[in-house]
Formats: sequence, C-alpha cells, structure tokens
Amino acid sequence: MDKKKLFFVINNLFIFITMVVAVIVVLTYGSRGVRLDGTVTEYWQQIFTFTIESNIFLGIVALFAAILQFVAIKKQRELHGALKTWYLTAATAGMVTCLTVLFFLAPMRAIHGKNYFDMLLEPMFFLHFLNPILSAITFIFLFPKSTITIKSRLLATTPFLLYAIFYITFVVITKLMPDFYGMTFGGKYYLTPLVFIAFWSLAFGVSSLLSFLHRKIQ
Repeated sequence: MDKKKLFFVINNLFIFITMVVAVIVVLTYGSRGVRLDGTVTEYWQQIFTFTIESNIFLGIVALFAAILQFVAIKKQRELHGALKTWYLTAATAGMVTCLTVLFFLAPMRAIHGKNYFDMLLEPMFFLHFLNPILSAITFIFLFPKSTITIKSRLLATTPFLLYAIFYITFVVITKLMPDFYGMTFGGKYYLTPLVFIAFWSLAFGVSSLLSFLHRKIQ
C-alpha cells in the first residue's frame, strides 16, 4: 500500500475521532477557559462557537476523506477532485480557528492577566491547535497534486461567511447573545465592518497559502 495514502487515511481518522471525543467533553464539562471565566453556565451553549462548529465540519470532512481514500486504494484509483475543495474549505476553517486563538484570543487573555495557554489545554489542544495543523499538513503534503482555482479558494471562506451572518445577527444587530469573542471590542459596533473584512481576508489568505504550499511542495 502507498504509505502516503495510508498516512492520509490515518491522519483523517485521527482528526475525526479526537474531534468527537473533544467536542463531547467540551459540551459536557466545558472548556478550561470557560470554566475559569464562568462566562457560560450551560456548557452545551459552546456549540454556538466557531471553534466547535468548524471542528465538527472538519471532522466530518476528514471522515469522508478517509473513507473515500480507503475505497480508492481498494479500487486502485485516485480521489475525486471535488474532495480537495471540500477539504480545503474544512482545513481553512480549522486554521482560521487556530490562528485566531494563537494571535488574538489567547493574547487578549494574557493582556487581562490570565494564562495564555488556557485556550490550548485539555480538549482544546485538539480543537484549537493539533487538528487544524494536521488538516493543513494533510492538505499540503498528502493530497494528489492538482490545480486549485480561485473559485475553490473563495469557496473555502464559506464557513466564515456563514458564521459571520450568525454572529452579526445575534450579537451585533439583535444583541440576543453576548460578544463572547470580543469582536466588537467592548460594544464598538461601528468596528464590525472592519473586523469582518479582516477575518474574511484571513480566511482567504489561509486558503490561498494552503493552495500555494500544496502546489509548490507537491
């Protein structure tokens, strides 16, 4: 068996299994940061965070990728090209989560005198760091080489756009939910368009960088 394809299957099964376990733990017992801050009393409410939703999406895509690769190995054929766009979308969502935590949310905790690593410990180690990194590695190194169009890179920003609609509707417009990500910087709602542009640019930049590295390294 091709070792590269075997690693592809193993990586994706690992992403799926750890996602399921980590999400169950978080929704049942709460993440470390939420427990320490006491901002959420009903831990299941964390289902509304981009972290949980992006990782569930990533895990489901990873499972399908593992199954399709296993079938492709058995039938001695290559993966269908459409899977790459789906995987790029999932990996982009995961990496946006990872980068947001590493360079925005965790530093904000440190600025307020809390532990930077609270968001990277326990199950969040998988959801905020390891699984997104593994998905990026899988996409860059283990997918068969093929051209990735600008359309695919734009489609990869879809999870962010959908979540932005949800967040703006319930946090900015109706104010039915608290600004749990601090994206309004303490109620400065006029900054919302700039924040939206910044994060969409991040998502598109991530999908473009993943595509570039995949093309170059392969």
